[in-house]
Amino acid sequence: MRRPGDLLLSPWALVSVAIILINDYVLKDAFGNTMTGKLSDIAGVFLFPLLLLSVLEVPRRSLVGRAAIAWSIAVTGIGFAAVKMVAPVGDTYEWVIGFLRWAAAGLRGNLLPILVVRDTSDLWVLPILLASYLVIRGARAPKTAPEHEKISPALHPM
Repeated sequence: MRRPGDLLLSPWALVSVAIILINDYVLKDAFGNTMTGKLSDIAGVFLFPLLLLSVLEVPRRSLVGRAAIAWSIAVTGIGFAAVKMVAPVGDTYEWVIGFLRWAAAGLRGNLLPILVVRDTSDLWVLPILLASYLVIRGARAPKTAPEHEKISPALHPM
């Protein structure tokens, strides 16, 4: 995963997308409880920094550096906390996502905001950003040569 946008193709990102889709379109309708709400929050907070980095990388056609990685983690954490704790931010988020859903549906139906349950206990999901960072760092780690291709310094003195 060393090309721009590859973070979204990592198994972890694909599992997060699957969790969001299954949870939002199946589990919430069937159960609609605290657990389904937290599950969406965890998957979304984990996935968002990977999405932000990919949005930055793909148009540039190059990988971003450490500052952009830190920025993506910080924006996700601060933005999530603001949506959950600051009413005008949460209201705006509800309408923006509602608009995006309406636009994705071809501008059909009514333009309605989504419902965000504002619960400060949702902030407990923020440590998942550490997992996002570890996935990003792991995907950007330099590739090492297999053991059989490594050169022993004892055999080749300098």
